[in-house]
Amino acid sequence: MSQKEMRFPEELATDVKPSQFYVIENSDIATEADLNRLIELMFLFPERDFFLYGLKEQGANHLVLSAEHHGVLRIERWETQYYPHPKYKRDWIRIDKPNPIWDWEKIVRETSPEFIRFTLKLTERWRRKTELQEALSESKKPEDKSPLVLKPSFYGVGIDLPKAWRWLKEKWKK
Repeated sequence: MSQKEMRFPEELATDVKPSQFYVIENSDIATEADLNRLIELMFLFPERDFFLYGLKEQGANHLVLSAEHHGVLRIERWETQYYPHPKYKRDWIRIDKPNPIWDWEKIVRETSPEFIRFTLKLTERWRRKTELQEALSESKKPEDKSPLVLKPSFYGVGIDLPKAWRWLKEKWKK
């Protein structure tokens, strides 16, 4: 079949953009530990999308709303008219046209509850705060008090004179 013979419904998108995303349901975030794992993932992978799905009647998870209220994350966007895919678990489809493209979409719209998709993002303030905490924890490594240095030097062993002097002072005080 040539490209001229191939026909697509005009409602379908003609461009493709590769991306990675996480599908999160309201029930996935039951405890603060679950929320903290989500926030850690959002910090480690800022280029990925995080979608939270909740029933239209219930809205977003109360822990997510609390995190948004405290400035940890934000709900960047929310979209209605999402329905669970009839064949695949944790897969969602958007059916927003009055006349569905496929017959199975009409059945899904009539038999399944409607969901809202919330797009979650970590706030810049929280990202900077986490980066600063990470940098500070790395800089607070315990200092080695031994005056011996195992670096290239005379016979492979050297002495760090400032450390040796502090070490001797501590020994003389005792």
